[in-house]
Amino acid sequence: MDRNKFIQSSTRTRIQEKKLLKNENFMRLAEQESLEDALRALSDTAYNEYLNKLTSPTNYEEMLSKELEKTYKNLYELSPEPEPVDMVSLKYFYHNLKVLVKEEIQKEDFNNIIIDINDFDVKRYREVFQKDSSNDKYEIMLLKARELYEDTDNPQIIDVYFDKEYFKDLLQIAEESKVDLFVRYAKNLIDFTNIRTLLRVKAQGEGSEFLSKVLIDGGNITKDSYYYLLKADVLESETIKKLEVFKYVKKGLEDYKEKGTLSDFELEMDNFFMDLIKEVKYITFGPEVIFAYALAKEMEIKNLRIILVSKLNGLDKEFIRGKLRDNYV
Repeated sequence: MDRNKFIQSSTRTRIQEKKLLKNENFMRLAEQESLEDALRALSDTAYNEYLNKLTSPTNYEEMLSKELEKTYKNLYELSPEPEPVDMVSLKYFYHNLKVLVKEEIQKEDFNNIIIDINDFDVKRYREVFQKDSSNDKYEIMLLKARELYEDTDNPQIIDVYFDKEYFKDLLQIAEESKVDLFVRYAKNLIDFTNIRTLLRVKAQGEGSEFLSKVLIDGGNITKDSYYYLLKADVLESETIKKLEVFKYVKKGLEDYKEKGTLSDFELEMDNFFMDLIKEVKYITFGPEVIFAYALAKEMEIKNLRIILVSKLNGLDKEFIRGKLRDNYV
């Protein structure tokens, strides 16, 4: 990837970074007494353009979705190559594929949960189910996922199939870009995902045969190591200790042992990626700048969702602060 192509786009992205919410913004929102107060506190931010359009404070998800869609629309227009944006947005494409297969199986309209990122062609992909075959990569996936469901009558197989394809696609984009940060992101995301899967499989009392069906290829740990960890203490594994993500996995696993939930494990995963992209602040220009901004915006929206749903449910300020992810700026 030619870094010189990204000189102008990096400069413009740095300007957008200045509009990202800071830690003090999130702390101020967490201190608000109600959902309505928290929304009003966003009136001096980029989210203000959506506030007056909300028919009810409880419809805040519309605001977050619109901001996400606008962010990706702007980034695809800004970036001279799509890959830095694809690295973050690809998960939405695969989410939509999952939705369309489930629509087809259940004969229902799930249009309300389609995420409109990068002009996803809903009509085209819906029509593929009227065909017997296709030469298009993603149309083939849709037909394959339906076939897998029909063979197993297990809706979980749809998620497992598309998750594997998503990570294969993500890793291919990263490796072909020859951008070290992208490869680290993809491989470490696979590691976190596989470790989380391992914990769930252990909790369910399943064995290596089931584990082999749900593990993702391409991470920093071999499948054989995961089979061994089914019967071993994950934190004592030398293989796990050598991972770049170990410090975050360790804290997440300690919280998991104490509380029995994976919410803090996922928090530590998010914090790892925020720390990873902070390295980009020292890069003058390049595809990493756009990628880092996209990931930072994702985390901003996730933090806002945590705050707003907590306010809706009357959760206390200390709880909210404990759930917030690190931010980029």
